[in-house]
Amino acid sequence: MKFLRGRPKLSKYEQHVKLGIFLTASLLILIFSLLAPSGVGLFDKIGMELALIAIGIFLLRFPTGIFLSANLFVIAAAAGSVLRLYDLLPGYDRVVHFLSGIILGFVGYYAAKWLFHHYQLPQTPLLIILGSFFFSCACAGFWEIIEFTVDCVSDMAVQHGNTDTMGDIVAGFLGATCFSSVCLYKYRSSIWAFICSFFHLKPHRDQLPEHQPEAAARDSAGQDRR
Repeated sequence: MKFLRGRPKLSKYEQHVKLGIFLTASLLILIFSLLAPSGVGLFDKIGMELALIAIGIFLLRFPTGIFLSANLFVIAAAAGSVLRLYDLLPGYDRVVHFLSGIILGFVGYYAAKWLFHHYQLPQTPLLIILGSFFFSCACAGFWEIIEFTVDCVSDMAVQHGNTDTMGDIVAGFLGATCFSSVCLYKYRSSIWAFICSFFHLKPHRDQLPEHQPEAAARDSAGQDRR
């Protein structure tokens, strides 16, 4: 994968695509700010633009799909806080945080693969998946800490009580769990072999998906000899 090769520069095409994504997202958030109803705080208007800039810098060398997904998430979050969709649409807040858990899972997954590659460590799927899971959960909790800090400093009432805060964290946790479950299913054979290594067991070759075609070929060859 291009992301894992540690290229010093992005290609011109990637630069233009990501710049277009960033400018479009920034423009949409600016439009949201202009259309915002009265009573929307400065944190809601400026904070999302700052979050977009931070995400753009951090994810610049990540795959374009992840970069796009993160920008779409910021747009959805901005629509919720600036246009008050969080208040108008029940459950919208939970959906956004659930999707953030999935997106952050992708970010943690590729970041973990890069770290394993950079330090030349064996890329065990189970460890990479656990790293992406805990990264996503940690980000969900860290975001709530930021909101709590803003409320304490400026009294903007960004959070709406303990139930709202814990509901957001749980939604992010469920998103991370869904992402990790899909990854575990995809790499189930490698993970099973890794677990067996702790007990000095060897998984049966015919039970591994990658060896099933070989088993089928052997059976076919045996039938031809008969």
